[in-house]
Order: sequence, then C-alpha cells, then structure tokens
Amino acid sequence: MKDILVLCLLILFPIIGLADISKSPNNLFISADYSCFKYSDSTEYVFTEIYYSFLRNQFSFLPDTTGYYALADINVELKSETGDFIDSKSWQAALHASSLTEANQSNYLINDIFTGSLIPGNYDLTIMVSDVNSNTSGKRKIKMVVPAYSQDQLEISTIELAYNVTEADGGPFDKAGKKIIPNTRNVFSHDDTIVYFYAELYNLDRSMENYTLDIRIYDSNNNLYKNIPIATRPILEKPAIILNGINISAFRVGLYNLQVNAYSGDDSTFTSKIFEVSPGKLEWEIAREKRELADFPEADKITNEEEAKNFRNQILYICTRDELKQYDELSIEGKNNFAKAFWARRDTNPSTLINEYKIEHYQRFRYANEAFSTFKSKDGQGNGWKTDMGRVYITYGPPSDEENYPSSLEEKPWIRWNYNELEGGVYFIFIDETGYGNYRLVHSTAKREPKDYNWENRLKPSTIVK
Repeated sequence: MKDILVLCLLILFPIIGLADISKSPNNLFISADYSCFKYSDSTEYVFTEIYYSFLRNQFSFLPDTTGYYALADINVELKSETGDFIDSKSWQAALHASSLTEANQSNYLINDIFTGSLIPGNYDLTIMVSDVNSNTSGKRKIKMVVPAYSQDQLEISTIELAYNVTEADGGPFDKAGKKIIPNTRNVFSHDDTIVYFYAELYNLDRSMENYTLDIRIYDSNNNLYKNIPIATRPILEKPAIILNGINISAFRVGLYNLQVNAYSGDDSTFTSKIFEVSPGKLEWEIAREKRELADFPEADKITNEEEAKNFRNQILYICTRDELKQYDELSIEGKNNFAKAFWARRDTNPSTLINEYKIEHYQRFRYANEAFSTFKSKDGQGNGWKTDMGRVYITYGPPSDEENYPSSLEEKPWIRWNYNELEGGVYFIFIDETGYGNYRLVHSTAKREPKDYNWENRLKPSTIVK
C-alpha cells in the first residue's frame, strides 16, 4: 500500500501563548489544523500539511540525567468521509525540561507537523496523543476538505494561519525561505498582536507583469470589518507567495473571516479562513476577577450597612484584631476606604491590575459556603463560612489531601486534613459529633489552633465533643 501520510523529522516547537488555555485533569488538550498546496507537476495528488499541538504541562515528567522527561505516544488515522480506512501512523516523542517548574509552565504549546499526498476529496483525520507516564490521553478529530487544483486556471491554496514568521532554519516548518509556525487553534489573543497568514497563488498569466491582492476581513455577522488596501505585486516566483500579517490589537473579541482575493488579467480566485480573537491575558484576568467577585458586591464597594456587615464577615479570619477594631469604628464611607486599603496591603503582585490575593480569598469563601453549609438563610446565603471546616478552608486554603473516615459502630465519623506545605506539615482533625455532617475541629498541630492530644478518645460514640 502506498504510504499516504509522511512523518517529518520530529521537531517540537514551543509556543508560549498568553491567552488562557484550560487543561483538563483527565484528557489531554490537542488542537489540529491543515493546509493544502498544489504540486507543481501533478493534479492527481495535493500536498497536505497537517499541524497539531498539545500542552506540555499536561504531561507527567520523571527525572533523568539531563533534567526531566515525558513520553508522548502519537497515533494518527486517516479515513474517507464514508469511513473507509486509508492510512495510519504511530510514533513516540520525548519531551524534555530542565526543571519541574519549567515543565509545569502554563500555556506552553508543543507544535509538530506531518504531511500527506492526498487525492482531492473529503477526509476524517483522528489524532490521538497519550502520556506514557500517566496513561492519560486526548483525541482530536478534524474534517479535511482537500481541493483539486488545475494546471491552467488561476487558483489559490488554502490559508495557513501562523503565530510567528522568522527566517528559515532548515526545519519542517520552512516554506518560501521562512519558518512559519502554525496556529493550530486559529485563535489569537490581543497579546499576540499579529495574525500571520500564508497562501500560494498558482497558474498566473506569465504574460502579465503584475497581479492584484484584495484582502478583506468580515465579522461574525458577515459585515466588512477591515479592508486592507489593494496591493499590486509583480509576478516573480512560481507559485506566487502570499505572506502577510494583520494587526488585531484593536479588534473586538469574536470570530472573523479572512478572505484573500487575487486578480490576474480577467481571471480571479479567492480563499478564506475563520479565526477568532480572544482577550489578552490581562483582559482575561480582569474579566475573571469581575466574575469571581460578582456575588460579592461589597468586595469592590461598600454602600450600606448590610454590605458593611457582609464585608466584616468575609474578612473576619484574615484580618488582625486592630484592623477589625478600626473597621467597626468607621462610617460607611470610612469602611469603603478601609476595604480598598485592606486589599491593597495584601496584594501579592502589585505590578498587575488585578489582586490575586483578593480573588483567591473570595474563591475560598464561596467554596466554604457551598461545601460546608448546614443551612441557608431566606436570601440563599449559606453558613459554611461560620463552620470550623469553613474557617480552616478560608484561612489556609484547600488541604494537600483529605482522609475521610465514615461512621462505624466503634467510631464517630471524622476527617483529617493534611497541609504538607504549612509550617513544615500540619494536620486538622474534625469530628461529626451529631452524625448530621457538622464536623467540629477538635485538634490541630498548626500554631494557634485548638489542641487535644487525646482527641482519639473523642471518637467513641458515647463521648460528647465540647
């Protein structure tokens, strides 16, 4: 059987994107795209580049002599649109990092490429990537439409969208003297600034000196959003190379359709590609802060006594006695100014426009109410923040691990929370004295927390926890 898919010399190229890509704990994130180009001497086959990428920090890294490594098993399968098997390939790639910190760097995309000689038509391509060290895997299926190219009509290739364009270095991403790093997601953030795109123009009339390009961008409502000035270019190479970039820093967030129109004499052709503009990291962080604090209006501004009371409850476990005393003596306006100064003092990274400490605190406060409430008031507010487990969670965050011991004839139900990074390693013991899920803190090895070194005696069903 003729090999349809051809593996390039595996080169993993990192892309550090600023837009957030969420990773799943159970499935590897994979994205993929493709581009089709005309062979100079064939109309039977179409040269097809297939690009894929995945997040490095999804993989489990193990130590080796040079730092840390992970192994990725990669399997690709190509079928016709009717499900007929055409070809498949499998290979393994090694990922390396000098440290676990480097390995866990967020939004670090690994890009790779392989090619195929395909007959024009419709295909289904499946790419599966598995982490050898953890047995987690991910799958991406894409539908491919491979166009037919003639030898005499003006035609244009599909568009390849790219993160970056640099000088060629002899690698598999090289085309037309440039290294073109594909954007497999077709998503660009405002931090990326430029959308690069590459295409090829075929069968230009060599008797003509020039050809014309008209590049337009339409929004999701098919309204013309940006019209790049028409450019007249000399006919020099064969095929003619279209390599350009569009500044998207002022684009609205949303979907766009990039359309490239080409004219040569009386002939014309066009191709198009959908791409998305997403918020930059800072925009995303600000939006996340607003989203996280949406249920807590007093976190941003205190305007009445009820909000002042709510704010006091929310900071009760993280403020000092002096701060609390000062707060209680202030007017509404004074309490509002106090709140601003309170969060500013605790901002762990003042160089950013968001307050990471504040966001994390309210995430903890919300979770405590959702997870540990034993009842809710008429307005739907839970009392989880008042419980022992809620206080510990708000104060110290989520435990490193939890040991859960259900009720038995010999013992009351109890839970142990371990905090491995706190004070060199501490734990908290909670006992459900009533059997209704209200766990009380009876002992902890943390400083300034309740101590009862005979706490195990309290597990007896006849013992009342005081």
